[in-house]
Parts: sequence; C-alpha cells; structure tokens
Amino acid sequence: MHESILKIRNAVRHVRASPGRSERFKTMIKEARILEKGTVHLDVPTRWNSTFLILESALKFQKAFKHLGERDSEYAMMAGGIPRSEDWENAKHFVKFLKIFYEVTNKVSGSTFVTSSQHFNDFCKILSTLKHWMGSLDTILSSMAKKMKSKYDKYWGNIKNTNMMIFIAVVLDPRYKLQLIKWSFEKLYEKEDAEFLTSKVKETLFRVFDSYRLFGDNYQRSSRQDPPEISTQELEAHETSFAMEFEKEMQFNESANKNEVELYLMEALEKSGVQFDILNWWKVNSTKFPILGLIARDVLAMPVSTVASESAFSTGGRVLNNYRSSLTPMTAEALICTQNWLRNSPKLVLEELIEELEKLELGMVKFLLIIFFILI
Repeated sequence: MHESILKIRNAVRHVRASPGRSERFKTMIKEARILEKGTVHLDVPTRWNSTFLILESALKFQKAFKHLGERDSEYAMMAGGIPRSEDWENAKHFVKFLKIFYEVTNKVSGSTFVTSSQHFNDFCKILSTLKHWMGSLDTILSSMAKKMKSKYDKYWGNIKNTNMMIFIAVVLDPRYKLQLIKWSFEKLYEKEDAEFLTSKVKETLFRVFDSYRLFGDNYQRSSRQDPPEISTQELEAHETSFAMEFEKEMQFNESANKNEVELYLMEALEKSGVQFDILNWWKVNSTKFPILGLIARDVLAMPVSTVASESAFSTGGRVLNNYRSSLTPMTAEALICTQNWLRNSPKLVLEELIEELEKLELGMVKFLLIIFFILI
C-alpha cells in the first residue's frame, strides 16, 4: 500500500474516531468555506473500490484537513504523520487511475440490464487510456499503467483468439453494429490485424445466422413469399422439376440470408441515449429481422461477467475476520435465517409457468447446439 494512501486513511480514521472529533472537523470545513455536503468516508482496506471512494471524498475536504493540522495538535502529532501536499497530489493520481476501473466494473457487473453489448466500448476505453498513461511523464501514473496493462494482457491475451460471440453482441446493438467494431480495431491495432478481426466478426455473424436459420424451428415463414407455381410441362419432367425446386429454394435461402443481415448492417445507426432500450428495440424490430431477433434474444441475455461486483472489488479473498469467526453457532444460524427471510423472493406457481419453462429449456438446448456447431 502506498504511503500516501495510508496517511490519508489514518487522517480520515482520526476525524471519524469520535463525535467530538467529527464536530471539530465540521468546524474546519465551515472555516475552509467548503460547500461539499456530507463528510469523509471510512474505507475497507481489502476493497479497492472503497479505497477509491475514501480518496475521492477526502480530496474534497483537503483544505479542511490542512486547517485541522494547523489548529489541532493531537491531529498534527498523529502517528505516521499527516498528509502533506505531495500526498494529496499522489491521491489525485490514484483517483484518476482508479475511477475508470470503478465505473467499468459497476457496468459489467450489473444484473438488471443488458451488459453484453456495452462492455466492448468500455474495455477499448481502458486499453486506450492505459496506452496513453504508459507514455506519461508522471512516473507514478506511468508505473501504475504498465502494471495494469500487464494484467489486462493476461486476461485478454491475443485478441485474435477471443470468442467472437463477445463482438457479435456489440454488432447486435443498433447503436454500434459493425461501425464501432471496425473503428475501435483500427484505433487500437495494426491495419492488417484490424481488417482481419473485422472480417472475422462479420463472417461469424453470417455463420451464426445460417445456424439459426437451419435449427431455428421458431422462425416464422409466414412472411415468406410463395414460390412461383410450376407449370404442367415441368410437372411431367419430375427430375427436372425437383432440381428446379431445389435451386429456387437455395436462391431463396441465399437471398433471405443476404437481405436480412445486410439490410440490418446497412441501415442507419440508432442514436445513443440514456433512455435507449435495446431489448425493446429488438422486440419491435423482430418482425423485420426475425432470425436476427432470435440471435439477439439469446446473445444479449448473456452477462459479460459472472463475478459479482463485491468479489471484483475485493482484494482480500473470502476471509472470515475475527468477529465473524467468534460468532456462536446459534447467532450465525439466526443471521443466516434472517437474511434468507428478508431476501426471500415470492413463491412462483410453477403449474402456470411450466409451458414457458419448457420453451426456455428447449431454446437453451438449441442455442448450445448452435454454438457447438459454430466452434467445431
């Protein structure tokens, strides 16, 4: 842990140690004419997001801490020393560095909204920012960026070996489609690699489309035009007629394939906005893009991360502290039961939902089969 972080943490703990110290610190806030509401937050040392939040809040009251050091001898003589100007400058760098990871982690760990189509933009932002910071003249920022870049490469590895379904989710977002993929690859990678990756994503989209077209029993053919009637002479030549029907079927399939995917990719991008609902967009446009609608239903349902934000923010692992380890079995049971009762979800009438559950299970089996055929 950096010395500057330890000093600021100790300073926050000092002013939050008792009601008297808290009131004294509030007085310093008024004297410093700080308009920020609230006060500084205590952190949990094993959670890096908590460290980010304590630094962010402490920086808002930097002047108040300075006044406290001039007026309060007990604080000024605190063990380990009080934060100096260089410590506050270091804290600004840490906050700037951690902020982007804090925001992205909250996004990709969400469970009440679609994350599969949003992650790519955030990860590209991280990579671009790290590359920029690595060349910074600020030694602290540059050092942190280099260490984080090595971890980034460890998780992502060679971009060419990345599962293409991650990028398909982005293409299925009508605000981005292939344009964001192409632009981001060209910005972050060499020209040849960018062209290869863009081509591979588009090829994968067509392969997924073909698989859904072949295996998707839910695809409604009611909108399909009936083929021209076969003449009497053609009926007399059975073999020729059969061959012609096959040829027309293949022409229709090729046309449908090209028309639906190409039409979707050629249409103008939807405008980005906070209120944009991608699931509702596909619900409305599934009649226009029936097969792509089925793909979007399955792909967009996949979460980007299966790790809860609590685990992602933690650096201490699953460790029982002294307090939790000292709980009696009866107290532990009471806490577990109470938590279970408070968070208990309403009972479901399975008899009413059995048909829907069977459809979901059947759809999942088909989806896994499709992915299997794509990957082999």
